[in-house]
Amino acid sequence: MNSTKLRDIKKGWLSHGELPPSDVQAQLGQTLYNSWQRSIQSGLEFNEKRIPENILSGSILQSRIEQRHELIAIALPTMHYLYSFMTGSDSVILLSDHHGVIVHSVGDAEFIAKADRVLLKTGASWLEKHRGTNAIGTALVERSAVSVNGSEHFLESNSFLSCTAAPIFQPDGKISGILDISTHKNTFHPHTIGLVKTTVHAIEKQLFSANESQYALVLRIHNTIEGLGSLGEGMIGVDEAGIIVGIDRVALTLLKVNSIDIGQVKIQQILDISLSTIFDHAKRDSHRIHEVRTFHRNSLFFRFALSSSYKNHTRAQEAYSQEFDSYANSTSKATTLDDMASSNHPDFNQLKQFHKIAIQKAVEKTNGNISQAAKLLGISRNTLYRHLRPE
Repeated sequence: MNSTKLRDIKKGWLSHGELPPSDVQAQLGQTLYNSWQRSIQSGLEFNEKRIPENILSGSILQSRIEQRHELIAIALPTMHYLYSFMTGSDSVILLSDHHGVIVHSVGDAEFIAKADRVLLKTGASWLEKHRGTNAIGTALVERSAVSVNGSEHFLESNSFLSCTAAPIFQPDGKISGILDISTHKNTFHPHTIGLVKTTVHAIEKQLFSANESQYALVLRIHNTIEGLGSLGEGMIGVDEAGIIVGIDRVALTLLKVNSIDIGQVKIQQILDISLSTIFDHAKRDSHRIHEVRTFHRNSLFFRFALSSSYKNHTRAQEAYSQEFDSYANSTSKATTLDDMASSNHPDFNQLKQFHKIAIQKAVEKTNGNISQAAKLLGISRNTLYRHLRPE
């Protein structure tokens, strides 16, 4: 739909309250139609001359940037790499936080100067209620990639822009930020949305790896054998109980689960395989490919691996067990703390210290859950409580 037609629809809608007929609504598309409605409800006027400021600066902006330090650190090299292919194309690559505030940008100096005139710069909020229909704000609402070209922007002052953006999701399903590519409307290309999606997926994979300490197991998933190890594979992080605590959108789609299930659903409730079997496979050979059926009866291909943090924890446990065994085996009369205490065993105090450290680590690992800590250590709750009591 051309710019003149779009402006005529806005004028009729705003001046006379004339909603576009159904065939025009279909041409606009549901995303654009809904976003224009939200812009009107926010009290914006499409032809207003004064640009709403809504821009952060100074210590407030610095605080906002620091809050997204991890995202910026991960996204920045990828943004610069992407820009290396776009240099001189009259474009800017933008990163916003989860509230639509731009926290970083990379682009052509000449185009950045043009973008600055409409506050498409660091510190500015591009929520729909502040800027009307735009790629950053609309992607936040839709939770998906969108392109807004020319007069599709609600504010006419932004109609020289072509913008494409996609949300960057954290492994827990929450939006961490938005990646946007903005160019002049005359250089709009339909393939830009694919480029943004691919770049966002690469950033999400790095966010997943950065959160690996939360996982016991890492599952890599694809619907083909060849897809494992590629950029298109999905990733799942589960804890010792099998609860999915991290997952990317590829895996969500393949497993047919929703982001609201993260932190609630166990992997063994979705796959036709036990958690103990998954752990066994992960310990034996993390490179081996396994074909597993889901409870939707479709087959998927997996690689199972212990996370590096869980491996380190397991090694620490094994080291403790070896130390414990060496002390226990050093006496023919006493193999428990109580026995060693009653027999005044010379190694009692050192072995007791090993017990104390192991118990403290188990309680920390289970976030204070005494039952789980006792189970992890292979002792009763009463025994654990007794060792936790102050001397």
